Amino acid sequence: MGLQVNIDEVEKALLNLLKALRNQKGDVIEIEPVDYYWSIDRDDLYDPYNDPTQLTLGQLTDDLQTLKKLANCEFEPVSQDLVKAGAVLAAIGNKTVW
Repeated sequence: MGLQVNIDEVEKALLNLLKALRNQKGDVIEIEPVDYYWSIDRDDLYDPYNDPTQLTLGQLTDDLQTLKKLANCEFEPVSQDLVKAGAVLAAIGNKTVW
């Protein structure tokens, strides 16, 4: 059997994390001066036995714009939006200490 993810548990964990973040840092988080970040091709990302062959750049301002549009129901979400949300969460986690 493969690795299984319980969406309810992920949702509850994220809600708890965001609540704790809000309690510690408020409603707006400053993560500058970051914007661009390395993005590893998804075929390479989960292959720890080989070095990545294709590195590209992601951009947090683009990711945040996508999340804002999703929050305002401006378009239907797609699975790639989870990757963008993950990049934003990673930036917050890497730049915020509480």
